[in-house]
Amino acid sequence: MKGLRASWALAVMTLVGGAGVANAQAEPRRQARDRDVITRAELVESAQKNQDLLKAVKSLRAHFLRPPPGVRSMTGPPPNAIQLYVDGIRQAEVESLILIPTIDAEEVRYLEPGKAQDMYGITHNGGAILVKKYRGPPPTPP
Repeated sequence: MKGLRASWALAVMTLVGGAGVANAQAEPRRQARDRDVITRAELVESAQKNQDLLKAVKSLRAHFLRPPPGVRSMTGPPPNAIQLYVDGIRQAEVESLILIPTIDAEEVRYLEPGKAQDMYGITHNGGAILVKKYRGPPPTPP
């Protein structure tokens, strides 16, 4: 009886394990989506690829555009507006994203208030959005 149970358990494990392997081989693994980064691949595959970058960010990661909740301390200043940098150059306001076509972006990265403040100082206590523009493939030599 014990031998029969062991054989049956081995058969079930083989079937279950085999199905898992078949499914893993049939479906390519998808890369986990980073909460604070929008990649070029994600932008190009999105429905907003022919829109401006502000619409794409609103659609793909709306939390990038939300101000931090409440004042973090009784004595500290209230949070500032979210700061925007495009290729390392500070922009006037986040709404400037409307001037950038989605297809022109390589990466959009969100820095939470603490990280932005560590990198750029107290004026960035509302967070920051960093945009890296797409430069295209390097030209091939003739």
